[in-house]
Amino acid sequence: MPQVAKSAMMHLYEGNPNNLTKKEIYKRKKNEEKLKVSSNNLNPPSWLEPGAKKNFKRIVELMEPTGILSEVDVDILAVYCDTYYDYLSYKRKIRKTGNLIEGKVNPLIREKRNAAAALTKYANMLGLTPSARASLAIHLDDESDDDDDF
Repeated sequence: MPQVAKSAMMHLYEGNPNNLTKKEIYKRKKNEEKLKVSSNNLNPPSWLEPGAKKNFKRIVELMEPTGILSEVDVDILAVYCDTYYDYLSYKRKIRKTGNLIEGKVNPLIREKRNAAAALTKYANMLGLTPSARASLAIHLDDESDDDDDF
């Protein structure tokens, strides 16, 4: 199983377990800085439920310092928040109705699992997980490898 990508600072914090060269660490750090983009006008769409809008605003506020989210991410973030809202709804309904209905597995459990899988996919797409952000930084093309002093 491949290792989860880590940021350059995390590598240094952990004592550089992958033995990256100074040039590789510098390039990765520089690429991570490139991920900081404009986060103006990140407003939830009107079609989101109130609970999903609240989650949308919370994520935008938390991610603001990173600059990873931009205006082009609004729709996918809205779908993520809508799916998260659905996940919570399934969880509440399962708690009320129980895991079994008439001796059979509650069909909402399957829906909850599907929502959880979709949430994971969307979170990775949006860079909402540490490994997703580190992976984005690693795979950025460096504009000029020639001016690296390391």
